[in-house]
Amino acid sequence: MTYEEYIAETKENCKKVLADCSIGELEDIERIRKLLWEDDRVTGVVSGFCASAKGEAKDLIKDVIFDDRFLEDFNKHDLNMQSVMAYGPEAIDVVVRCLALKYISLLELVEKEQKKRIENERQARRISIRV
Repeated sequence: MTYEEYIAETKENCKKVLADCSIGELEDIERIRKLLWEDDRVTGVVSGFCASAKGEAKDLIKDVIFDDRFLEDFNKHDLNMQSVMAYGPEAIDVVVRCLALKYISLLELVEKEQKKRIENERQARRISIRV
């Protein structure tokens, strides 16, 4: 996957996690940041593995490891590619997903999830009034 594809997939995975959050959790952006960081569906940072519908880590990282934008982000954090690669392709995959989070507006995603829930609640009320 390209870095752009990683960013897009990570964004979609964030949406899935937010859909599972309670209303109270959605109101605490710092808790959300921590939750997304630690959720294996988003970064894989806890288990060292992020399941992807697009394939195995060894296949996913082929296009990203030479991506200029990814390498720039990677190097900004003083990471050592050789050290990360020593842990296998899953480690690179996790690092890419973690770096992708910086391109995702969590506030925007949270607001969309909150609006979606409000609209769903309104529609449910309309249906119950009709019955």
